[in-house]
This record gives sequence, structure tokens and C-alpha cells, in this order.
Amino acid sequence: MAATTFAPGPAPTRLTRLRDLPRRGLVAGGGHVREICGTWGANGELHWMLQLVELRGPEGILHLPPDAAHVLAGIGGPQVGIGPGAAVGLRKERVMHYAGAFLELHRPRLRAAELSRVLVLSSVPARATPSLVFSDLHGTTPLPADVRALVVRSGRVSAGGSTATAMEALVLPDETRGDGAVVPGPGAVADDARVLLVVG
Repeated sequence: MAATTFAPGPAPTRLTRLRDLPRRGLVAGGGHVREICGTWGANGELHWMLQLVELRGPEGILHLPPDAAHVLAGIGGPQVGIGPGAAVGLRKERVMHYAGAFLELHRPRLRAAELSRVLVLSSVPARATPSLVFSDLHGTTPLPADVRALVVRSGRVSAGGSTATAMEALVLPDETRGDGAVVPGPGAVADDARVLLVVG
């Protein structure tokens, strides 16, 4: 009788509650940053990383990974000015590319304590080239294999055995097999969800 070999199933989708993630202070200014997910090589070299910056005061500075390209997305709170002199405004639902070793954030002095929230996707082009895309999900929908993670802004999304609501993220498993073939990503069930996808 031939021996039976059991192949391991795909890793489950990981649910991450953004408010529960450890936070560290910005290099300067009032606010902090939380690391959501990413991929690193065997020697610790960065492939890509997604971070959440929460700005509380009128300004803040974040140190960015060297040799990386960056994409920013506004996901909550008052508009933030980007760069020296706050030359470019980043509002909610807007995505922009950014280059530099430091990310300078500015906003007006506000009486309200509401945080300005910005997602920062950093990637080393020679190793990975993901992007950020806002999308509306309704009902049963397939997620393509090149979706690495999704952050829920509103509504509810279930995929791979996990369910995420606002200010939560689903981190999808790496579905690339050893022979280099890529299998389809998991299907999702959404309830009027507005999400930000990490794609590519």
C-alpha cells in the first residue's frame, strides 16, 4: 500500500485590531506609529511594511525605511499637510506617493482631540511593489491572489475564517507555492464595507 502524504493547508487569515497594536512615539511631534504587517527576508531585509500613523498634535515626523518607496493614504480625522511647509494636503480617501528619509506631517492647531490617521506603505522596489487601493465590497466577492492585506474603514468583511470591522485589518497568508505557481486568494463576504487594499 502506498504511503499517504498530507500536505499542510493554507495558513489562516490573520485578524489585527489596529488599536491593540503596540505603538511607539514619532521622531518628533505629538503622535505615534503602529506597525500593522509586512514581509522581511531571511536576513531581516525589508520587502514591504504597512504602518499606521496617528497624529495628535500640530506636527509630527516619522523616520522611514531607507531605500524604500512609500505610498500614503488618509483614513481618518482632519486633513494632514505632507512635507516641508505642508505643501501637499492629504485628506481622507486620498492616496499619494512620497519619497524621502523622513515623513513630515502638519495640521492646524485643533481644539478637538480627534486623531489624524495616515497609512504608510513602504516597499523596496527590487523585492516588492505593492500599492494601496480604496474599494467598496458588497456580498460575496473573490479576493485576487495579489491582495496582501485589507484595512476596514467601515462595514464588515469576512475572509479565511476571520471577520474584521472598522479599524481592523485582515492579513492574508502568502499563497505562493514552492513551484512558483500562485493559487487564487480566498473569497470574502462583505457587509457594505469600505476597505483599503494592499495589492501587488
